[in-house]
Amino acid sequence: MRGHTCLYVLPCANEDHVKLGIAGDPMTRMRAFSSRYFEFFDLDAGWLLEAGSEPEARGWETGLKRQLRAHAAPPPLLVPARAGGRTEWLRGAGALLAAWRDGQVARGFVAHAPLRGWVRQRLIQAHERWHHDVQALLDRFGPAGDWPAADGSTPLRQLRDAMDAQVVLDARPPDDDIPGLRAWHARNRLVAAPACPVQEHA
Repeated sequence: MRGHTCLYVLPCANEDHVKLGIAGDPMTRMRAFSSRYFEFFDLDAGWLLEAGSEPEARGWETGLKRQLRAHAAPPPLLVPARAGGRTEWLRGAGALLAAWRDGQVARGFVAHAPLRGWVRQRLIQAHERWHHDVQALLDRFGPAGDWPAADGSTPLRQLRDAMDAQVVLDARPPDDDIPGLRAWHARNRLVAAPACPVQEHA
């Protein structure tokens, strides 16, 4: 999605609360709201719509905010103030937004719905960057087998959350040669253990 401006709709999980906005990099925006965006947002109900230009996307956003003014709501308490976008949260607008999206798709615009598959592809495409970030942590903290618990360190907590996202979205990098990293994650993860690949037998 880099290079494209899109309108995004991010429903919160387990409640009727939706974030509406535009971004050139929706992954960065999702992470700004929560490092555990894959749990905070319902990726199966969320979607993106690609615009032809930033002004077009901004026009969509402005028009929708006007149409849905009666649905305006404060942001969830767990959203950090630094994330911004405090005037772009809605309640009870999911069906209306989806109907508007379908109308735009009928006009030829490209939608990514549900959002889960798009996010998974972005994580897979970012494997090289992820390895670079892990190497930076190895340079800082030493061998992964000696790392402290994730909750005691902001960068390690961020790595734990990133690896949890890879598990939840089935986007783990191929096996690598980072000794102790998988064991460290196993001790710190907040999601169920990843499924083991099925072994084929001759």
